[in-house]
Amino acid sequence: MTTSLDLPEPSTIPLRSPHDVLAAIPYRLGFRPAESIVIACTAERGRPGLVARVGIDELRGAGAADGLAALARAVAGTRPTYCALVLYTAGGAAAAADVVEDVRRALDPVVETDGWLVTPDGYRGLGCEDPTCCPEPGHPLAALESGEIGAAYVLAGHVVAESADAAYRIPRAAEETRNLAGRAARRSEIARGRAQEGAATRRWRDDALDAWREALRRVEVGADAAADEVPAPLPAALVGRVGAALADRVVRDVALLTLVPGGEEAARETTRATDPVQIDDATGKVLGRVVDPSDAVAPDPDLVARARAVLEQVDAQVPRRLRAPALTLLAFLAWWAGDGPRASYRVTEALEADPSYRLAQLLHCVVAAALPPGWVRAASGG
Repeated sequence: MTTSLDLPEPSTIPLRSPHDVLAAIPYRLGFRPAESIVIACTAERGRPGLVARVGIDELRGAGAADGLAALARAVAGTRPTYCALVLYTAGGAAAAADVVEDVRRALDPVVETDGWLVTPDGYRGLGCEDPTCCPEPGHPLAALESGEIGAAYVLAGHVVAESADAAYRIPRAAEETRNLAGRAARRSEIARGRAQEGAATRRWRDDALDAWREALRRVEVGADAAADEVPAPLPAALVGRVGAALADRVVRDVALLTLVPGGEEAARETTRATDPVQIDDATGKVLGRVVDPSDAVAPDPDLVARARAVLEQVDAQVPRRLRAPALTLLAFLAWWAGDGPRASYRVTEALEADPSYRLAQLLHCVVAAALPPGWVRAASGG
């Protein structure tokens, strides 16, 4: 299941009708859903709320009951005033009637849903048999795409891709660039292997974190960059060093802490700590501010944009053995920003690169349970 939780920028675009909600869904997800059920909700005064997409096949597979329970909890946690249940399929409503009923049954104790069917030929009320309001094969999709809501999202800088892959896939860098980054990463890995525990290891980690901070400083992108803007590439040797750095658990955790407002002190403590328990405590206290709505901290959009640009270049250039840390941090940043679809896609990529990667496994549980970050739960009263 993938979710998009109350993104800050679209919240300025009120959704006043079911048609507005339908028009907003592709922009909220970032792609056109297919063979899916989407739950799209609004809050007070038409403010866009939770959007959750579940593949039809997922709802017929193992773990479907757990996924539906998580979906119901996520919907309940945002206290919606309206929810649309939208079936996106090329096969017609009858082909997925069982799945629709399962979703309705899961959500009935939480909220009454308004059913809609969207096919490549048009959209109409789900189960509506009145041709005056629900003609066959449906109202034209162009009416949704060219209306006021679509125009507002476009002006706000949002784009719609044809699929999740088209929206989120990070293209691999050219072979020459990958080779340069790979050699730099290997040199750093060899240096880490030669460093004995103690002062030598701390020096290696200091150098590794210097590479991370240098990459953040040098990347040319910000929160106000266009959605399709590609930042100028960093030197491949620097990207390779960052990739090798993030493979070290302590460096990865410190890099993450540097992205959390107020996390720099904990980052310094973690860098110098030798006791794993002390490291975990320092990290846990800061990350608690990301999760806990009572002390919620929202991401810094500019810093997150810069980190995302660095990490995407790392993923595009480093060997497969080094991809999981960068992809996991990308998934974390997407989840923290409230971008559930991107978070789900990235954490799945991380686990494909390394199924045993512990942080990715933990984050996958958070994303699959549709647990919002603390600032989103605080904003929704959850």
